[in-house]
Amino acid sequence: MTPSPAPSKRPKLLLATDMSARGDRALDRAALLARQWDAELLVLHALQPAPVSPLSAREEDAPTWRRPPDPKRAVETRIRQDLREEGVDFSVIVEEDDVVKSILHVVEREGCDLVVVGSSRHETLGMMMLGNTVDHLVRRSPVSVLVVKSRPRGAYHHLLVGTDFTPESRHGLEIAAKAFPDASITLMHAFELPYRLLMSDTALSRDFSAMEVQEMKTFLDGAALSDEARLRVHSTIEHGPPAIMFRTFVEERGADLTVIGAYGRGLMFHVLVGGNAHRIVDATPSDVLVVRAPRLAR
Repeated sequence: MTPSPAPSKRPKLLLATDMSARGDRALDRAALLARQWDAELLVLHALQPAPVSPLSAREEDAPTWRRPPDPKRAVETRIRQDLREEGVDFSVIVEEDDVVKSILHVVEREGCDLVVVGSSRHETLGMMMLGNTVDHLVRRSPVSVLVVKSRPRGAYHHLLVGTDFTPESRHGLEIAAKAFPDASITLMHAFELPYRLLMSDTALSRDFSAMEVQEMKTFLDGAALSDEARLRVHSTIEHGPPAIMFRTFVEERGADLTVIGAYGRGLMFHVLVGGNAHRIVDATPSDVLVVRAPRLAR
């Protein structure tokens, strides 16, 4: 996936919602992106399979006014009410299945380009998004995943993009620059330097720092960025646990979207910054976009 697919293809976004009040943040962001990218929006809600009740047969024979409301119809009505004034082209999908299975099924069936889910810092996604749902999506989704934590206040204006100098992280930078052409970009390489205190103010420490600076320059020189986009990119190198470095930067510098790249080499992939993606998603208070790189030929 890329949030800016081929010109001939209209983008297609999938919003997975649990219908909670917290999920409204993801809904608002998905609608904003759909307008911004002129994208089609699919809204998915996964229902828990209804338990079989001895009253079910009697309810079917009861007058319509005494029957319980159809859950799928009720969900669709609620979603349509929530999106009525958003001015976007959207469809509603209600399935009875596990949340992650439903999302992956719809992504494949509908050819979606991006999955949008809601979350808040240190919280799950609600009753239907228990436990490691976001982690499962980050690991298993064949397309990119946007985890929305903050209430939207317009388009993203400051992006924090992580890099470990791999082609996948370069792809994440390129996609971020294209998808959000008006945002400033801070490119961060965060690395926990072994024995850092022992190396302080030594020739070895200075040589290592010079090597990192040169590696960052080489990385940026190799990125497919327009001249305008390059002017928006500022780089920084931080020594410390990536999740902590990302969180601290977001809190102190006000970045509203963190972008990290994910490998596309099958299901057993790792993500950038030493496999710390799940920690970054959990720890970073901003929204987080995990960009799936194209699968590489072996």
